[in-house]
Amino acid sequence: MKLLSGIFDRSNFFVSGSAVVGGSLLWTLLIVTGCNRSPKPQTDQQSAPVTKAQEAKTTSPKEKTDKTPSKGTEVDLSKPSAKAAAEIISALPEEAAVQAVVNPKKLAPYEGKTGSLRGVIRAAGDPSPALPEVLAKMDATCTKSRVMYGSLFREGPDRELADVLVAVTEYEGFVPAQGTDVKVLAQGCAWPARTIAMTFGQRLVIAGGDNRPYVPELLGQTMPAQLFVLPTAPPVELPPRKPGRFKLVDSMRLFSIAEVFVLPYATADVTDEAGVFEITGIPVGTVQVNALLPQTGAVASQKVTIEADKVTELKLEIKFDRAEYDKKEKPTPLDELPAPE
Repeated sequence: MKLLSGIFDRSNFFVSGSAVVGGSLLWTLLIVTGCNRSPKPQTDQQSAPVTKAQEAKTTSPKEKTDKTPSKGTEVDLSKPSAKAAAEIISALPEEAAVQAVVNPKKLAPYEGKTGSLRGVIRAAGDPSPALPEVLAKMDATCTKSRVMYGSLFREGPDRELADVLVAVTEYEGFVPAQGTDVKVLAQGCAWPARTIAMTFGQRLVIAGGDNRPYVPELLGQTMPAQLFVLPTAPPVELPPRKPGRFKLVDSMRLFSIAEVFVLPYATADVTDEAGVFEITGIPVGTVQVNALLPQTGAVASQKVTIEADKVTELKLEIKFDRAEYDKKEKPTPLDELPAPE
């Protein structure tokens, strides 16, 4: 697979973005092609791992201003007042900017024959290693988070893999996203999954499912203020402002992380606890299916044929080699990074 250091390329499905610290690869980034081929966007559309400097910049206090932008407008994220912060954070990107990414050829929504893809993804090779150092950071009452984050990746009794990003590309036509909101329920000191897939132009709508407060932040873009998710408060809305890879973290529990993939197309899904995924509304014909387990960077892929009004079944395996994984340099945990100055 070709490594291109985080370049966003619509002409090839896999674009491998890598961050190298001391010569070690931190992760392989899945940013993918849409079906309408177009030239490479400029570098401000790139996604890269969050460095210590970027982390400090993201979480540092901001100056105040009295400007309150209207929804859908370009806003200054660096100097909001407290009153304007929530509106700034929740404002969707301009529609023209969204369409330039998801539908650069300005096609009408696809109305031809479609089919579906459904399948199961399982692990192969070594089992998922436990993470006692992460478990030690959790409150004893955080039972859900212990299952969610207590090992490197989640696998079931028959090696079913959860949290795998599965994407379908290389079809003809523009398939728009269904709806704007991608709902996230914070509960048990955890997000509902460790991987979230969404289309550029959608937003995360984060609500609380228990009596705990949560403080969601989307690492990879500026957060001018911290917003609390509370049982009695409205959900927090976080729309990504560009395509790419982000991390949704809970600032109160930095072990709680979901890898967020903001894609330039809608034909993607994430496997559940049973390793199952399903993608509907795929234009008929031969398509490319790619799967990524973000927690290890391992991938699997296959060509399949989508038939009209039929469900195509697919089984894939993603391999894990513990010895190879242990050789890689690991990113510093968020709660061990230096505090911002």
